[in-house]
Amino acid sequence: MWEGSYGREPFDLRLTALRLIACFPVILVVTLAGTLMFGGGYYVKNVLLQGEKQYSVTSVYRVDYVVEETKDIGVVYINEMSWNTYLHSQEFLDAVMKHLKELSSSMDSAWPDSITSQEVSDSLTAYLASDLRVPSTAIVTNFPEKSLLIARAVELAMTEEFPGGIEEISDIRVIDAPREASVVIPDVRPLRAFVLSAVLSFFFAVILFLLKETGDDNIWLPATIWKRYGVKTAGTLESDCLAENLRYFYEGKRKVAVCSVQEDLDPAEILAALRKKSQTEEWFAVPSPVLCPESCRALREADGILLAAGAGAHAGKQLEYCLEYLRQQDCDVTSVILCNADERLIKAYYFLGKPEQQSRAGLR
Repeated sequence: MWEGSYGREPFDLRLTALRLIACFPVILVVTLAGTLMFGGGYYVKNVLLQGEKQYSVTSVYRVDYVVEETKDIGVVYINEMSWNTYLHSQEFLDAVMKHLKELSSSMDSAWPDSITSQEVSDSLTAYLASDLRVPSTAIVTNFPEKSLLIARAVELAMTEEFPGGIEEISDIRVIDAPREASVVIPDVRPLRAFVLSAVLSFFFAVILFLLKETGDDNIWLPATIWKRYGVKTAGTLESDCLAENLRYFYEGKRKVAVCSVQEDLDPAEILAALRKKSQTEEWFAVPSPVLCPESCRALREADGILLAAGAGAHAGKQLEYCLEYLRQQDCDVTSVILCNADERLIKAYYFLGKPEQQSRAGLR
């Protein structure tokens, strides 16, 4: 009689690590796919599909605040947020548009007639450096002449109209007025994007693997059957201890029934393989009770039952269902043999190798 304990067995770190190594090619493929998807998307968006060039003109000003001593500037100064609020106000934009019209009459350019107040507002940004008395304005547009022209109008508005409307300011003057616009170099880092995509993809691939291994009812080791279901395990068809386990489990039992759990396991083929390793002349093969419920009659008449279960993912619930059904039919399973097992995984798990390696490891 068996009693299942699935989900309560301790976490096997060694088995999980070996399974992770075995599934590393799949994890590598997922990592490469994620790298190409996210890193490639970043490259296409920011490099191949990069928009028109942007041209910037930055003007630097010196602001004289109305204070008696320099230390009082920290009380009356205008912070960066306030600078942007003032410079995007309609009053300041009107002053800029007025100077654009004045510039249009003094120079041969078609830009002032086509520039709108909203366009000026969208292209204008104010910055405040570490010195509270040195603000800067930046104009960014798609054309260098256009950026330079708006910058000149902003400089005039800053030095002429702006000081009169703020009582804390006595004077503003331009201390750095660029003569040409510079190309805005976007902060595009495809190599860093690819590396970050690879790291994140690998991390999520490992997390998904761990979640799958934790939630899956897989069976990779014969010992898992004993730990999880409390049924003795004869081993695998390739294990060296199989013959001795069969002799011990079925000593004095002449009529032993061999049946399988999964549909793809042929009990007759398993019995033929067992006869090459042990004396099983009177043993007989029985169809799986899951597929053929009538086989339980023959199982009840047998002296012992050897249940063949296939190893791998989703094998645990199939074995559990078969054991539950056999218990209802009063068929006591003597032992279970694990078929189609990964012998390399089992040997790596138990440090099994060649005889001389086992001797050095103290296994003999």
